[in-house]
Amino acid sequence: MAEKPIVIAVTGPTATGKTALGIELAKKFSGEIVSCDSMQVYKGLKIGTAQPEEGELSQVRHHLIGFLGWEENFSVSDYVKLAGETIGEIDSRGRLPVLVGGTGLYARSLLRGFTFTEECRDDNLRAKLFSEAQKLGPDEMHRKLAELDPVSAEEIHPNNLKRVLRALEYCILSGEPFSRQTERSRQAEGPYRYVMICPVFRDRRRLYERINARVDRMLEKGLLEEAQKLYSFCKSAPKPPTAAQSIGYKELFPYFEGQIALEEAVENIKRESRRYAKRQLTWFAREPEIRYLYMDGLCGTDAALEECMKILESCEFYTELSLREGGGAH
Repeated sequence: MAEKPIVIAVTGPTATGKTALGIELAKKFSGEIVSCDSMQVYKGLKIGTAQPEEGELSQVRHHLIGFLGWEENFSVSDYVKLAGETIGEIDSRGRLPVLVGGTGLYARSLLRGFTFTEECRDDNLRAKLFSEAQKLGPDEMHRKLAELDPVSAEEIHPNNLKRVLRALEYCILSGEPFSRQTERSRQAEGPYRYVMICPVFRDRRRLYERINARVDRMLEKGLLEEAQKLYSFCKSAPKPPTAAQSIGYKELFPYFEGQIALEEAVENIKRESRRYAKRQLTWFAREPEIRYLYMDGLCGTDAALEECMKILESCEFYTELSLREGGGAH
């Protein structure tokens, strides 16, 4: 029986240097990047979703970045299917898949082999729940979910409205908790040999400083203009697209409507980005294969790569991985 593909995953909070580290790992081990970010899949949102820049894209081959229109939905099941196919294709060419991104649900579902079914779907009910959410707000919908399925409510953040509504839809239609279906979806054995490397800072203030500075750089690069285009699209769309949920865009919409000053909108982006980073840290702390890469005191990507190698050397598949060293980028 053929060995399962090896996957190195660089995951964790925003603004910790995942993109640069992933590229260096791909270059070292003849690899290709597979994005693991729920918002980087959309076209025309390069700045606000921190998609790799042209100079980074040219160093190694990247997959699953900027291929969807703003009006298109993209679920975790869509991602698992597409990313799985992409990893299989990369592995078939003798290359190493390097998963890079901070969307924890995507990473967990893909690497641990969760499966998803399309059972218990009803477009009319979904539209009704969405309309109800528009009137009552995400917190009230999350409270409704907690009544039907406390396990799922604990797992799903109230701000993840799409997931909350999906869980409610399943509970109502099936008569059983969504968490029970989620548990059944887990395979006995995952499809990959993998390690999850999570760059973090022991000093939380360092991370927050990096987040704030990155938001400032995004604004310098043209985030305002990019967000304005998305806002104009949303005004004519029949319902808000998933892309509009991304931090960095939705906080600017009240500014475009004249409700708040630009300075307040920018502070809101920074605050929500910091909160998101905290949620990411909590999420990845639950992963059994997580290996923390402490970035405090490391000067540059070379130093981070050196520390990363120490983590990889402790993996059971390192001998096989080391045979790929020096292959370069294609």
